Amino acid sequence: MVKNLAMPASVIQALEEKGIIAVLEIERESDAVPVARALLEGGVSAVELALRTPAAEPSIALITEQFPQMMVGVGTIIESGQASRVKRYRGVGFAVSPGINPAIVSEAISCELPFAPGIATPSELELALSLGCRVVKFFPAEGMGGLSFLKSMDAPYKHLGVKYIPLGGISQSNLADYANTSQILAIGGSWIASKELIKSANWGEITKGAKAAKEVWDTIRRNK
Repeated sequence: MVKNLAMPASVIQALEEKGIIAVLEIERESDAVPVARALLEGGVSAVELALRTPAAEPSIALITEQFPQMMVGVGTIIESGQASRVKRYRGVGFAVSPGINPAIVSEAISCELPFAPGIATPSELELALSLGCRVVKFFPAEGMGGLSFLKSMDAPYKHLGVKYIPLGGISQSNLADYANTSQILAIGGSWIASKELIKSANWGEITKGAKAAKEVWDTIRRNK
């Protein structure tokens, strides 16, 4: 059995229960609280906040402080020191990267930050497994061929119980197919709270999208 060093069972269980991870790119710190509130009102209680803007880390601090019920993940961990830095924010539950860098994975494991590296090929998956990662981010999901590709890639490793968090091209239209696939732990999507919706402060539309996505996930998972 592949050793699972990068993500504790309790975090894996929490991610599966939440199911929907809203991927956020926040450009204004003032948007952090209202977007988190809008997502929670729609039933989505997990986010991946991308470290791509100056407002990212202040937003992490605000959301973790004001919404302890929100599972906060940090995305785009691609540079040395980032994993250790975000770990200091109490309430950060996990982190992900778009690709797989052994040094970044090692740093995350060393500082006990639950981590899922990004993979897109069997070779990258084997590298992740060798580093102690049993949960991986499948990115870019639709760009690589979607579920058909994922199932084919996973076939030789299925007995190892690898779980995937697909991101990239996921939307309300194909969410059900992913939710109905047992290898999928949770899905990440930016359509629920897109940059445009956040910029225009369209909190009502974000709540509506969150509610629709969560309803699909919960309905399918309850019946599996």
